[in-house]
Amino acid sequence: MRTHTCGDLNSGHVDQQVRLCGWVKNIRVLSETLVFVHLRDAYGSMQLLAEQSRMPQFAEHKRVLEMLNPDTLVDVSGTVVRRPENMTNDAEKTGQIELLVDKIQVLNHAEPLPFSPYIKSKLPNEEARLAHRYLDLRRPELQHNIRLRSKTTSAIRQFMDDNGFVDIETPMLFKSTPEGAREFLVPTRFKQMLMAAGFDRYYQIARCFRDEDLRADRQPEFTQIDLEMSFVTKEDIQSVVERLIQRIWKTIKQVDIQVPFTRMSFAEATCKYGSDKPDTRFGLEISQLPDLAPDEHTVAEAIVIPGGAELFTTRELAPFNDLIGNSQKNSESKLTTIHKVNPQGVTGLGKSTLLSRWLTGSGDGLDQQQRQAKLSSVLNSISAKSGDLMFVSERSIYVTPANTTLGRVRSLAAKALQEKGALTIPSKYNFLWVEDFPLFTRESDDAHGKLSATHHPFTAPVESDLSLLGTDPAKVHGQHYDIVLNGVELGGGSIRVHDPAVQSYIFKDILELSPRVQDSFSHLVTALGHGCPPHGGIALGLDRLVAILTESISLRDVIAFPKSANGRDLFMHAPAVATKEQLAEYGICVATPENGSCKQATSTVSDSARKDK
Repeated sequence: MRTHTCGDLNSGHVDQQVRLCGWVKNIRVLSETLVFVHLRDAYGSMQLLAEQSRMPQFAEHKRVLEMLNPDTLVDVSGTVVRRPENMTNDAEKTGQIELLVDKIQVLNHAEPLPFSPYIKSKLPNEEARLAHRYLDLRRPELQHNIRLRSKTTSAIRQFMDDNGFVDIETPMLFKSTPEGAREFLVPTRFKQMLMAAGFDRYYQIARCFRDEDLRADRQPEFTQIDLEMSFVTKEDIQSVVERLIQRIWKTIKQVDIQVPFTRMSFAEATCKYGSDKPDTRFGLEISQLPDLAPDEHTVAEAIVIPGGAELFTTRELAPFNDLIGNSQKNSESKLTTIHKVNPQGVTGLGKSTLLSRWLTGSGDGLDQQQRQAKLSSVLNSISAKSGDLMFVSERSIYVTPANTTLGRVRSLAAKALQEKGALTIPSKYNFLWVEDFPLFTRESDDAHGKLSATHHPFTAPVESDLSLLGTDPAKVHGQHYDIVLNGVELGGGSIRVHDPAVQSYIFKDILELSPRVQDSFSHLVTALGHGCPPHGGIALGLDRLVAILTESISLRDVIAFPKSANGRDLFMHAPAVATKEQLAEYGICVATPENGSCKQATSTVSDSARKDK
């Protein structure tokens, strides 16, 4: 229908006859003889000029234009001309030219829109925009995000093809295989099968589903860059990912990323930053205080906020108190207290605080002066001085601290200090590998609590820790690695168990999985025993990656049709209620409080037909 798009045209097309199709953004009737129309399509925008002296049937076309609502679709033909010198617009690609219109035809008249996607200050709330997602997607910001996502995906595919990976689609409909994160009943676990099949290098830009609490950085259905390699070490996989990141950032941001990325152990990350995905662009590091720990089962630590005692009022400390209270309520920390350091000493030394218990320990025989010297020694060890704010905490060593209380204090303090202008976080890309995770985690706060897989039960143990599997599995480290950027986890992976005996031992003797759950993994154990090579892989979150590249706050801004905060599709009104007839088709019935149970659903479908389904 068209000879060009709005994005095609430039000064080189002057005096050419062209035909465009697009949406009317706005109309300006300057006089009885002159009308300007701003036309846009998916590739750019163009100013149209309808002038009586040079347009046949001008009066008829003018009446049509005056009746148009914004975003009406039109088909226009005319001649490209130069704009007068005093009417050019250097901010637009087509700002030097305009289209002198010969003919306009309405392709689809738009009814009044629920909202204008082009006036940022007048956008409705997110729920209203999600209910009309096709309109919201017309916003230039979202158009940019989705197109950049496509460009990112293209760069990924080209990189994978250049490095010998095979793009293979795996089924979505499969039996449930629990693996750590909560799933819907349509999981996928075929990566290892492909390695057993001898493909050597596999990748897929895969649709995934997770039944998890939703936040700005989570969606129930999302997309991963999934890759798996045979005969590799974790360093091989990390090298591939680093080069992939380099390619993406160069293609999309024209930024050269330096490799290799920094490596940090899980122990260092959680002890120094209180998080397994630390933002290393700023300090506020946590200090360990082993002398203060009341016993060998407890970690004592502190974080100092320079100048915090003078910067924060009592009211401004309320969010910190709430954070501490929730942590202790959820047993994430045994005790955390706030202290202000002043010339006279330290405030908040109540009887129940960790510092007080340590300073007044029974039988130490110390007088007040000696205790003050003891306290000064602690303050010096963590560089705390007068005017500082100090958080002292203790937690159990048996609960893996993926995000400790002081880690959350650090994040909250950084945000508050930024708002006060007391902390500047540089704009740079601090890529980081976090590795050497514990393979298993205690589910309760004691030395004999049940073990669960820290990430998933297919992660291979570090070879030097293999002997500990049978004697002290809680001390075994896994060959797992997470890639982190400025406090955001971009993805995670591991070297997988490829020995069926080791995998079965982990399932049965360490994790103590029920026979039913073990049976759900029988296909995997069988495949491992049929000559499966050593292998490993990683999954990167494509949505999260694009959100960072576009500097978007929410994943919903980089997904064409996302779910709302409560997991609903407000445009398609999904999920929807299934009718009794639909449920009966599959032999499903619903128990209610009134009947307590339900009889087998019936349907007109024959037994043989139901088996076919």
